[in-house]
Amino acid sequence: MKKRLVLSTLLLIVFTPLAFAQDDNSNISAELELIKSWVGVWDAEFEVWPQGPEQPSMKFKGVETNRAFGTHWIASDLDSEMMGQKMTVHSIVGYDLDLKKMAGKIIDQGPYAAKLIGEYDQESKTVNWTTTFKDPSGKPAVQKTSIKQISETERLLVLNVPAEEEGKFRKMMEIKFVKRK
Repeated sequence: MKKRLVLSTLLLIVFTPLAFAQDDNSNISAELELIKSWVGVWDAEFEVWPQGPEQPSMKFKGVETNRAFGTHWIASDLDSEMMGQKMTVHSIVGYDLDLKKMAGKIIDQGPYAAKLIGEYDQESKTVNWTTTFKDPSGKPAVQKTSIKQISETERLLVLNVPAEEEGKFRKMMEIKFVKRK
């Protein structure tokens, strides 16, 4: 009985500071402030250049719904419809304390999840993401994405895919997000 009391007291002493440290919001980084500003419902206007930006584009609309997931993450659902086909993309993005970078996972209708690692440039208000994933055949691939915070109610995402020239990327998609009131 006495050993249990001592063990319980020790566990309380050891884990109580850890629990408070995880919820301590006094040291919130610029990345966390940015992520918090993304919470809400956003109308999305897509423009896609499947054959490259020199060719005609396709345009369609969607809705992104972001909700807080703890203090370091947001959960996102992006729903759209293109050429009669509904698409949903789920993601969790946030600030990873171990990596000391923005990080996330994206899941769509494909068989593989994509991994995001990002750097926030506070001066330009832009997150530059490197996305690693596997294409439907299982071949590894990389994309570069930037999300610029234009104002409190507007963001611009630019997705770049590998170009034919090795090590180069070309623009494939832009999404303009406008926050609903």
